[in-house]
Amino acid sequence: MRVEACCQALLSEILPHVDPQQQGHCIDVGVGTFAFYCERFAQLGFPTIAVEPMPIDQLKQRCQKHKIRLIEACLSDRTGSQTLYSGRFARFGNLNFNSLDADWFGSSAQAKEVPTYTLAEFLRVTNVTSITCLKLDIEGWEPKVLGQLPNLAIAARPKLVMFEYGGGSPRHRQKKGWSPKFLAGTMQCLEALQHCGYGFSIMVDFASDAQVRCFDLQAVSLNPDEIFATNAVYGNIISFYGCDYDEAAIAQTAAKWQGGLFNWIGEKLFAR
Repeated sequence: MRVEACCQALLSEILPHVDPQQQGHCIDVGVGTFAFYCERFAQLGFPTIAVEPMPIDQLKQRCQKHKIRLIEACLSDRTGSQTLYSGRFARFGNLNFNSLDADWFGSSAQAKEVPTYTLAEFLRVTNVTSITCLKLDIEGWEPKVLGQLPNLAIAARPKLVMFEYGGGSPRHRQKKGWSPKFLAGTMQCLEALQHCGYGFSIMVDFASDAQVRCFDLQAVSLNPDEIFATNAVYGNIISFYGCDYDEAAIAQTAAKWQGGLFNWIGEKLFAR
């Protein structure tokens, strides 16, 4: 499954359904160098914020073109500054693997201090009161941000949350993004969403035989064996708050992105 292309196609259909008047903001946290969700959000007509501590020129140009507000910082569990570890994969530097976690499999010894905001402080300084979609791709730091959702006022909770899980290895190897520490973090993300009342969810995984899966987060046991296939590689989970979407339409859209030549390395490492 071509994960990022599939998720962008799904969100292009879903977001106008859940917020037809574009009343809420879409926030792309951890933009990276190729899967510019922020551009897609803006093209759909949503007020959009991109959060990326090390934006490449192409991102800056697209933000200017589409009137996207660019915040050169990270979301974290504290406001101030923290050490950002430059990404590295297959012995090459890669900004898509930058992480605030020194233990992340894509982190290198090269580092720099970057500004950070808690989720509540970020919403305050950006004057955002309604969120249609919060997308997180922050290389193992997702639980630090999603763990703050229960502290937000109900009215401020995003209608959709999409976050990345896994990476670097199949789940059954229990390494890299599936090591005990980071798998526990993924489960903490799901626990926070479940606690806040998020229900209908979509999982898109890169595994060659993976089908897009829909499930009710309020009705499942938070057991990794019940959530993830043993050969899961990496993917995104999209969880809905107070709304849902037609499963047949989801399957029809996802079928267009089944298989293909791009693998996880191709999407995350070489794509630009």
